[in-house]
Amino acid sequence: MPFIGFNCRTRETPCNNISTEIHSYPPDKVSGPDSICMEQTELNMFQLHDNSLVQKMKNFPRLSILAILVYAALASGCGGGSAGTGSADSSTSTNASTGTSSTTDAASSSCDTLANRIRTTTVSVDDASVNDEYTPTVIAPKSDGTALLAWTDASKSVIKLATLSSSDTLKSYLPDISGLQVHAALADAKGAVLAIVSNDPDIYSSKYCYSSATPDNAVCGKMDLVGIDNAGASRFRTTLTKKGNADSVGAQFIWWYGHTARLATDGSRYGVYYRGAMSTARPNVTGEVDIHAGDTLKFVGTDGAVQSGGWDWGCSHSWSVRLGYNGTWGAACHGDAYPNAMQLARLATSSSAKNDLQWLNDTDASGRALGGLVPITGSGFWMNYIQTNSSGALVLKLAKLPNSGSAISTDLTIAGATGLDSSYPFRPYMAALGSNKLLLGWKSGGKLVLAVANASTGAITEGPVSTNAPISTFQDFVSTASGDVVWAHSDGGQNIKVSRVAACKL
Repeated sequence: MPFIGFNCRTRETPCNNISTEIHSYPPDKVSGPDSICMEQTELNMFQLHDNSLVQKMKNFPRLSILAILVYAALASGCGGGSAGTGSADSSTSTNASTGTSSTTDAASSSCDTLANRIRTTTVSVDDASVNDEYTPTVIAPKSDGTALLAWTDASKSVIKLATLSSSDTLKSYLPDISGLQVHAALADAKGAVLAIVSNDPDIYSSKYCYSSATPDNAVCGKMDLVGIDNAGASRFRTTLTKKGNADSVGAQFIWWYGHTARLATDGSRYGVYYRGAMSTARPNVTGEVDIHAGDTLKFVGTDGAVQSGGWDWGCSHSWSVRLGYNGTWGAACHGDAYPNAMQLARLATSSSAKNDLQWLNDTDASGRALGGLVPITGSGFWMNYIQTNSSGALVLKLAKLPNSGSAISTDLTIAGATGLDSSYPFRPYMAALGSNKLLLGWKSGGKLVLAVANASTGAITEGPVSTNAPISTFQDFVSTASGDVVWAHSDGGQNIKVSRVAACKL
């Protein structure tokens, strides 16, 4: 039996049956400011400067004040988001949820309240796997408002792909990709790239793969970066793990406890940060190996060629990873030994040596968790995370991590995040929303709670709002080109739910 170097299990044809749920909340339960609009539109009818609108007002003197205000909102471009007009294969229904919010100052705005900007659309598919650490559903928004949706087929060793409309309905299926799991997807001008785990006969070992030595999901696989064009045709498939057998010293592969990957790009290359396993010689026992958990950062050109930079072995043991680019690469990990801390490794270029910033050193790894990593152009990253305070309670933090130096620039406690779910694994979520905003999420009472923060100061400006939008522990919020935030989730079977929080209006 190998020594398992890990202290804690971290589960770290279109059809017409598509429905949309609008998560709405009673107005008297929501008092937060409607300040999330990308363009703060003044609806004072005496300050309307759109000449076409003024002319229309002259032509229609009997328009009611309400009609004028509605027209002004539409003319201003405050639609934000990706409203879309729907299609024949979708229907909309209202689902009144019991939401809650804090009593923040109600600012004047033409955007809807946060509670009314949340939508979950159910997309019917063939046979989706239940979402967990091994088989998440991933979504990659495109610049035109559409998105790539990818999931693991529950009955076949294939990754299913589909294109979604700007209103999150199913447009078309794309060709399947062979593989066991898909962990991340990123769209760009060339199409998309996906991080996919697959079986590899060169890695397989009868002793350590699909045996009593691997008690759960006993894959011994490889991590591939797969590039496709906009029609789903293959551009390249590049293996990032090594080809050595799991029973050999120096083997690096995907084993049963390390199944997470994140993607980012600087426009010229893709960064792939993933968790994996490595075999080392067992001390004083000839012919035996110990298998440890860690993480790997690789860079791949847009042509599929592996480039220099990154590392084969980073944090160990690595419980979770995040990756971003703001002119500097940032790779965050949750370590329990080397280091026993949260860490952000920063690389000025893909081939530069890393510069580490660590916090929560020498604390219980099961009492903390990484959230979202949001790049701040040229100056650092926002990251939210969970830690255990001196009283033993979980608290949500929002930190600004600089591109250089060894200290956190800003480290805020989100006071409105109360009653955080404490059964491990737990995670917070975060992504950029609209103009100069952050969408934060956390679980409380089993429900996803949302709030909006100012991306300059970190101050909460809207929420919190409790929702019925589903999300798993191992999924992330993803920003769209329009400023909305989306994510996808499946409980298995024939449905995938795509949730959206609009920057201003749905």
